[in-house]
Amino acid sequence: MTSVSTVASPLRGKGTMSIIKTIADSAPIQIALTIPIYGLYAAVAGLSMLPSAMLLGWGIRTLASADRWLAFSMVLGLSLFVFFMTAVIVMGLAIRVLSLGIKPGRYPEKSTTVLRWLVYSGIFNMMTKLVLPMVPMSFMTNMFFRLVGCRIGRGVKLNSFQLNDAYLLTIGDGVVIGGQADVSCHLYENSHLVLLPISIGAGTVIGAHCYVSPGVSIGSNCLIGLGCYIRQGRQVPDGEKLTSVAGVSLQTAQRLEKGRF
Repeated sequence: MTSVSTVASPLRGKGTMSIIKTIADSAPIQIALTIPIYGLYAAVAGLSMLPSAMLLGWGIRTLASADRWLAFSMVLGLSLFVFFMTAVIVMGLAIRVLSLGIKPGRYPEKSTTVLRWLVYSGIFNMMTKLVLPMVPMSFMTNMFFRLVGCRIGRGVKLNSFQLNDAYLLTIGDGVVIGGQADVSCHLYENSHLVLLPISIGAGTVIGAHCYVSPGVSIGSNCLIGLGCYIRQGRQVPDGEKLTSVAGVSLQTAQRLEKGRF
């Protein structure tokens, strides 16, 4: 696994960093920047709603005016699922474009890379609130993460939508990720955003409420039990079975990890 120190470095140039720091420290500039960013979010959301809005408009003109309320209700329901499908495509592609060129590395919080990360994370947040909770374990969830850039094998079942920065994620054939598991290719530490890839081997099952940290490599046919926490950079060998240990002190957990029982 590549270490943080050897992956892509953040922006260089004192002039550029000075400008970015000035922007980050200025409340008026932050407000001014927020307006176009939210305008982008509105445009992406609006484009996602376009087909369903057209379908709904047709229903209002042809069905509601004729008092065919049952048929109109069916059109309403269909419009909702048309929105889900369109949002998967539009928002997935938007995140893919905004994340292009952002490589694994360690980036200062006041940098254009982190700004781009925040922008596409906002779109991802819309998906996690509006769409993905409604279509778990479906082809639409897998399609969204493929469009984002995640390398997903065959027969993968995703019952969680918290696959953060999924363009850095590789999932093998037949993997199952349980409900509310968090597979995160980023973390924030010491005023820096750290981005590292995660790989999950074929046939592995990750239980509900697990947390997989950046830089983790999980082998094939592993079982990651309910509520497990896998630390940054850990390599889990093929066939390993992990379980969480509830309610132990930090010192005990550290001894257990090092094999000192």
